[in-house]
Amino acid sequence: MPSALRLSLGANAALATVVAFLLWSHRPAPPAAATASARRPDAPPATAPAPTTPDPAAPEGLRTAITQLEQLGLPREVVVTALIGDIHRRWDLRFAALEKHYAPRRVPEREYIELARQRDAEQERELVAALGADGYRAWDKQRILRLHNAGHAALSEAEAETLYRLQKDFDAHHKELQMAVEDGVADATDISALHAQAQAALDEELRQLLGPQRYNQLRGLSDPLTDAAQRYGDLNPSPAQAQAVVQADDDFRTREAALARRLRGNPGAVDIAAELRALNETREENLRRIFGAEAYENTRRENDSTYQRLGQFASAWELRAEELPNVYDTLRTFREQMELARSAAAMREAAGQRVNWREIDASIELVRQQAETDLVQLIGDKRAWRLKENGLLSTR
Repeated sequence: MPSALRLSLGANAALATVVAFLLWSHRPAPPAAATASARRPDAPPATAPAPTTPDPAAPEGLRTAITQLEQLGLPREVVVTALIGDIHRRWDLRFAALEKHYAPRRVPEREYIELARQRDAEQERELVAALGADGYRAWDKQRILRLHNAGHAALSEAEAETLYRLQKDFDAHHKELQMAVEDGVADATDISALHAQAQAALDEELRQLLGPQRYNQLRGLSDPLTDAAQRYGDLNPSPAQAQAVVQADDDFRTREAALARRLRGNPGAVDIAAELRALNETREENLRRIFGAEAYENTRRENDSTYQRLGQFASAWELRAEELPNVYDTLRTFREQMELARSAAAMREAAGQRVNWREIDASIELVRQQAETDLVQLIGDKRAWRLKENGLLSTR
């Protein structure tokens, strides 16, 4: 486990206290409850009340609390993750209130869109208030560089700054295009072409900035054997094992492409979720065979952020060592089912089928509820609630 996560049980308890202070004493005021007035069953729902805009209280106090957390040895990335988790929990309540307001009817699509846009804008505003403008930019720059430097290419300060600026401009342009489609002022096909043009322009600027070799490394386009050795470096793969990983990856991509062709040709004959699950299970079985089942599973678990958080905060969340394996397996199954549902829907959409993402989200919510029920049976209401409140059952 990384050294930044090796905290003593006493430090965990102290951190839990300070995090509670940070997220509750300085949290924005909760939104006004959305309540529907009494109306006839056949009458249309009243206009949903606009959610109040949270006003982060005492930003200087937040910054002081963040400094205290970092002095305890907690990396800023972990602190910001906790802040974002708190923001997401509050927004989950807003979305739930909106759905309750319209129940049993569907929420109008436009209201979902507007609330999602408000959520994104307010998340950035709250983080700026908590971290300060310079602190937020430094964190955001690190986040962007981590997301878009898959091969860990060495960058000078000037190159890193240019990459950050170019990527932020590209992301803003992409968001504008997406909003144009949502607002009905642009066609999705036209927007897709414009997005591809913008991506090509960004790639060309980065090639000129870094040169072909470092651009390929930036994008993770390294030699397949080198890439396999880096991805599974903790298992210290031999050349033969790295070659076997490359072959397993090629096999997975070939079968996935064949599945996509079948989906386009005869959608009704393909159970996309079941076949994707089988593909994923075959790939995992191949990796167990290559590295040995025990070594592969141990390494995979140790590098899983969910497992790391459970170990890090076990004392604060009152989880006993013997409970961790079953709790982790429940959370891992939940996450895998959620990712499978979204991957299957994305593949159907790429094949030209219309996908109702609200229905996909509703099916994921059922999976989340089942996972929560399983956790309650394993560790009881109180401790299951703590895991939920700390974002381990988030569907975002």
